[in-house]
Amino acid sequence: LVPATSRRSKSRDSYSSQWDRFVAWSEASGRRFLPATPEDVAAYLEDRGETGARPSTLRVVAFAIARNHRDAGFEAPIHRGIARTVLDELTRDEAPGPTRALPLDLDCYLAIMKTAHQPRWGRGGRMERTASARRRGAVDIAMIALMRDARLRVSEAAELTWGDIQRVRGGSGRVHVVGADEADHREVSANTMKLLLPIRRGAEDHEPVLGMRPNQIGRRIDAAARQADLGEGYSGDSPRLGMIRDMETIGVHLLGGFVAESAR
Repeated sequence: LVPATSRRSKSRDSYSSQWDRFVAWSEASGRRFLPATPEDVAAYLEDRGETGARPSTLRVVAFAIARNHRDAGFEAPIHRGIARTVLDELTRDEAPGPTRALPLDLDCYLAIMKTAHQPRWGRGGRMERTASARRRGAVDIAMIALMRDARLRVSEAAELTWGDIQRVRGGSGRVHVVGADEADHREVSANTMKLLLPIRRGAEDHEPVLGMRPNQIGRRIDAAARQADLGEGYSGDSPRLGMIRDMETIGVHLLGGFVAESAR
């Protein structure tokens, strides 16, 4: 057995190490670490989550940040607003093995289209303004349509820039997936191209289409599905899985990334 004093020493070292990492991250990004804001702590937790930190590690991170703030006489930002929400979301499930997202098929997409523009309660406990809800809803609908049409993984959607989307004859589009072979272009419907047009707002070709991290995209899709009363289980991979299901339903399958139609 490891002596209790040794375990306590290892715990202190772990907390100190996690605090040092947070301080280094804050300084590198020009943020204040003591006292830190809940928004900055939430951004740090998201970064750590995206780079593979386990829920148990994120809880140690949260404890280290809280303890150092209390020791310095400040309120712990981890217990307030968006920081608390993000921590809860990132540590909600620690079951072994990946959880497969539910497919967001055409019926689900149509249900989201009907409710996406409705105002929602925000994390601060305030109801969205109507204009803000409409702007957010327009982004959510365009994002899901694009991810479905191009069968984008959430990481691919996060990296996509406006220069990766080309308009072709007839009003439809063609998407080059970042990191894919030059010949790998995904077709996008004319309707989806129309949905993308108002959310670009004059952005340059090098600018990101969505401007969100993978975790943020997943949460937006989850929130949209909940608002449409679709229940839980939808995430960043749901649009791609839903399109694949819709294609298979009509006898179209993916073979090594290419589309093939089966004989009926």
